[in-house]
Amino acid sequence: MIDQSVLRGAFAVRMSYFRLTLPTLFLALPLGAAGGGDAVNADVLRERVERLLPSAMETHDIDLWIVFTREEAADPLAADFGGADAVARMALLFDRSKEGLRKTAIAASYDVVPLEETDIYDEVLSYRREGIKPHLKKFVAALDPQRIAVNVSRDMPIADGLTAGMRNYLEEVLGEGIAARFVSSEPLVASFRGRRLPSEVKILREAAGHTHRFIEGALSPAVITPGVTSERDVGAYLRSRTAEVGATVPFISVVTGPSRGHADPSDRVIQRGDLVRIDFGITLNGYSTDLQRTAYVLRAGESAAPPQILKMWETARKAADLQIAAMKPGASGTEIDAIARRTLEQAGFEGPPHGTGHAIGFAVHDVGPLLGPDWPERYGTTVFLKMEEGQTFAVEPILYAPYEGMGEIHIGLEEDVVITSGGAEMLHQRHSSLILIQ
Repeated sequence: MIDQSVLRGAFAVRMSYFRLTLPTLFLALPLGAAGGGDAVNADVLRERVERLLPSAMETHDIDLWIVFTREEAADPLAADFGGADAVARMALLFDRSKEGLRKTAIAASYDVVPLEETDIYDEVLSYRREGIKPHLKKFVAALDPQRIAVNVSRDMPIADGLTAGMRNYLEEVLGEGIAARFVSSEPLVASFRGRRLPSEVKILREAAGHTHRFIEGALSPAVITPGVTSERDVGAYLRSRTAEVGATVPFISVVTGPSRGHADPSDRVIQRGDLVRIDFGITLNGYSTDLQRTAYVLRAGESAAPPQILKMWETARKAADLQIAAMKPGASGTEIDAIARRTLEQAGFEGPPHGTGHAIGFAVHDVGPLLGPDWPERYGTTVFLKMEEGQTFAVEPILYAPYEGMGEIHIGLEEDVVITSGGAEMLHQRHSSLILIQ
């Protein structure tokens, strides 16, 4: 039995967290940063460029990808290529040559050494008083690319890092004829940044296993004593367990009673008859998970959850199972989302007012097909992206419904999977039944 007073005393300081709402952000971690449990290994970043970028460029028929960045308005994707700390204008250039992928950087003299130390680039060109213009113009003119990807996107934030001023300057440097060949990097980014190497999947699998176990432990009599334990106590337990494995907590939501969405754990004390819903992930070695679990706290004399709650849980479980069974390379986000909505509606419930899943990886909400409906002003084109082998997702067909005068409650169920050539594979143990707390 956990001593609740000790928990409160040890974890009284309320730690802030971020929760990225669909589909607000896709980058939340310092890729390649020196030190820190949240940094992605630099060797992995190099391997990703070598193994994932060539096929992504070929798939989307991109001749040249320009990541154009500078300080105080840095393109978030520059961090994937060692350019996060650029001061002056920096161009990170990736082109398909006859010899394969060619990687070139053009940077101010004081920005050159960090780029060289990444071992990503075949050549790092330096400029001084003449600026980047003559070097960039010469490089692109010699290449004469027909399709040039630039980071401008209506619907994918991480592919929208080219500022208006930098785009104007790029068009000034290259001229109208070359600028007419610009295309959005959105599909390229989804294919490159959204896929995982086997070594990355291994880390995510470990992190997801921890996350599953931590939540299962939190939703147990060892942690929750009805009438004594608060939501904040449960959150403190999850933070403590996460620290034990050297990971960090990017977000944590513990909710009892009516649905509160992505809410911080409060001082509300858990009572008998409550649903306790945990939405929680950890970040391990730069990779983030996102799982949800729901428990019912039995009333005196009860041995099972009320029929309505049990029906809600079983419906959500069925929806998630059907979604996961249909996930495979080539499936779109809208197709997988429609499966969940159809399942909920056939059971007499409404579909959720948001998507039913999203990519995970470097961030809790990462880049890739969003499992959502065709709501153009909310999700845009991201729901039409196709799944690819190596992408990783959180599947969450959340079910909302009114219950016994409590207002709207919801069943939180979320599972993490990886897309393989044969379909989706769970990254952790399946959540098989509604958790009951005595």
